[in-house]
Amino acid sequence: MKDSFKISKDPNQKYNRRVNFFAIIFCLLFTAVVVKLFVIQIMESEKYKIAAKKQYETKIVLYPSRGLIFDRNMNLLVSNSYRVSLAVDPNMVEDPDKLADILAGKFHKDRKEYLDKITAENTSFIYLERKVDPENVGGLDTLEYPGLIVLNEPTRVYNYGYLGSQVLGFTNNENRGQMGIELSLNDKLAGKDGFMIMQKDGKGNTRPALNYPRKEPVKGNNVVLTIDINIQRIVEEELAKGVKEFQADGGKVVVLSTQTGEILGMSSYPTFDPNNITSADTVGMKNKVLSDIYEPGSTFKLITAAGSLEENLVDVSTIINTQGGGDLTVKDEHGASSMTFQQVLEQSSNVGMMKTARMLGPERIYKYARDFGIGIYTGVELPGENKGLLKRPVDFTGQTLEYMAIGYQVMINEMQLATAYGTIANNGMMMAPYIVKRELGLDGKVVFENKPTQVRQVVSQLTAQKINMLLYGAVQRGTGKVAQIEGVNVSGKTGTAQRLVNGSYSSASHNASFVGFFPSENPVILIAVVIDNPKSGQFYGGHVSAPIFKNIATRIIGYKGLSDYSSTQLINANYEKLNQDEYQFASLTENEMYLPNLVNLREKDAIDILTEKGIQYELVKEVTDMKTTDNTGYEFIVADQFPAANTLINLKAGEKIKIHVIRKKPGEKNLYKVPDVTNQSLRKAINTMVNAGFRVHISGSGKVVGQDPKPESQELYKTEVTLFCENE
Repeated sequence: MKDSFKISKDPNQKYNRRVNFFAIIFCLLFTAVVVKLFVIQIMESEKYKIAAKKQYETKIVLYPSRGLIFDRNMNLLVSNSYRVSLAVDPNMVEDPDKLADILAGKFHKDRKEYLDKITAENTSFIYLERKVDPENVGGLDTLEYPGLIVLNEPTRVYNYGYLGSQVLGFTNNENRGQMGIELSLNDKLAGKDGFMIMQKDGKGNTRPALNYPRKEPVKGNNVVLTIDINIQRIVEEELAKGVKEFQADGGKVVVLSTQTGEILGMSSYPTFDPNNITSADTVGMKNKVLSDIYEPGSTFKLITAAGSLEENLVDVSTIINTQGGGDLTVKDEHGASSMTFQQVLEQSSNVGMMKTARMLGPERIYKYARDFGIGIYTGVELPGENKGLLKRPVDFTGQTLEYMAIGYQVMINEMQLATAYGTIANNGMMMAPYIVKRELGLDGKVVFENKPTQVRQVVSQLTAQKINMLLYGAVQRGTGKVAQIEGVNVSGKTGTAQRLVNGSYSSASHNASFVGFFPSENPVILIAVVIDNPKSGQFYGGHVSAPIFKNIATRIIGYKGLSDYSSTQLINANYEKLNQDEYQFASLTENEMYLPNLVNLREKDAIDILTEKGIQYELVKEVTDMKTTDNTGYEFIVADQFPAANTLINLKAGEKIKIHVIRKKPGEKNLYKVPDVTNQSLRKAINTMVNAGFRVHISGSGKVVGQDPKPESQELYKTEVTLFCENE
């Protein structure tokens, strides 16, 4: 009985238990592996496929060429070029320190800035440098530095530099508009992005993926503006000269076609160069014609006078007591005891206009101010307009009525002022100011055509003619005598307003203005000039702004005469043919292509581009038995190409492009041949110079009669070439 309770010590039994234990463990592990494989391969397969693709694929955005921008005469204002951008895939970089050292030395920046990007986590694409000069990228080979990505990106070229920069604006690194027309019409100009897939091979080199479709970017539409670049040049030159002469803080000018509302020129000073933007340019970037508001002073008297005449409260011969009286503390310098209403406006009598305003009253002065466009957006197709400040009658206090009558306690922008005077010049009919003339599609056809727009009949034709006569008198006999032009009748009004300084009006700080149009008998051109805080000792509008008006007007008359801007169709009736002939906007067939600009690219990069686009080529080298980069430290750079960039070729015709390659050491400057553009039209000459890699400065207008440096001379890339032009 006792023996039956003994524990068996059979070794086979112990062995079986051990085997069973490990079998269970194995089954559990095997089950876990199977479950995990099921999850990875079935349930989460897409997740891991995406993760795997990220390890060897990168989607690169292909930015389109933006639409071109022209002036009213089809002078090319803004074109496109290409710059080089550097990026990196941190996952593929073998020696981050070496690459960071190379970049820091080449671009003179902090090594750590580059190293932080090169070693960034959770990304396969990060920019190192954006849109740098191709010459600065020499020696950076993606084969030598795995993970490095070199991209050619479109960039904007502002062919006239500073000229018109506040109107045109500029773009950012993504080629998106940031100011001016570039911003307001970005959707029209930008086109549509494309993309390409880049894949990495086993060595970490990045190449376009052949098994993925490449989506080509779509070029943006082209835009024609109303401005005349030669009038714009006149405006900017005379404005800058005037600001400096009168030691002013700045100034602004706008030139309008009175019969259509087209803006022919517009600028404020200082300005900026959109080709070379720095942080110091921020003040000059503002288009102060639209963005800055100010108290207009006596130029506002036009509205008070027009309203009073329209309401039959006065006539030009009505006698006004100008001795002051009541609670008026304002005095006139002339000290006359009484004046006709005509003299009140001609001599810019504050007392006379204040007393006239009392007859007009708050409700009616407000009505006419609104009807003339004060306190209302003008609608010009540019960003940043400030509509100003116009008090409603319910908000009038104290002497608001009287002071508004002479241009105080009301804030306006200069475009509103110009539009109001343009209304008088156009027989009382307000025309909406505009700066976009038309939009052209890729085939050169008109997508959108702007037309002159009548806003409202503000005052009767009779009232407008009376005001015109009074403004003519102001120039002939009154405060605007300096604006007189021999042989041309001018109507205009001066304005001088004290500025608010630390909350009170300062007798030492003024805005000086003059607005005029001509010829008085059939107005065609209007010019408004405002000078901010002149400090030369002269501060009256008649002494400061009127001479600037005269200089601008005289030069415009000498340039175009007086008839060219009275019709929107008079200029460039054949613009569609001009577009087709000179700017190749015709639609392309499947096998047609415009040649890319290869000049200044490394031979290897140029060949990659040609191969990718399927273009046959022939290399012409200085030394034919040398490799692309030999052991002497030289590399080959494209110095010239034939046919030239932007030439239309047919891929099926088997045309070959010849690329002339020269050798140079990295960092060594190349000299390029200056093309001969004498006897060419100005727009064609600019296009030729820009495509050849040179900057352009223009002297005069019309056909090119000379240039400096001379044709065929050898100059550095981006040397400025002066084109001397004369009208035939």
